[in-house]
Amino acid sequence: MDDLKALIERVMADKDWTLSTLARRSGLSTSTLHSWKSGDRATGSRGPSPDKLRQLADGAGLPVAEVFEAAGRHVPAPMDDEDERQFLHLLRTLDSADRAVVKATMRAMSERQRS
Repeated sequence: MDDLKALIERVMADKDWTLSTLARRSGLSTSTLHSWKSGDRATGSRGPSPDKLRQLADGAGLPVAEVFEAAGRHVPAPMDDEDERQFLHLLRTLDSADRAVVKATMRAMSERQRS
């Protein structure tokens, strides 16, 4: 979290933004950014969620990988549109029981990568 704190402080200094400006541009609450900036782990045992980290990256104009690394999170591999289209097509062909297996498997893989 110290690296995320430093990243937020750097963005604010480089762009001459307040925390409120960064919050508005990223779509995150000021209180969320304040907790990250203060190093508060109140965001959960795993730290900030991937969705919120992506919002921060978009709002600050930073690469997603840089923000994920600063937060100590596994950097997700990019998925191109064709891979995503094929994956979703295959997923839609499964019945609900098989979808549950895929979902559980993906969760387990995600947890393993975070450790």
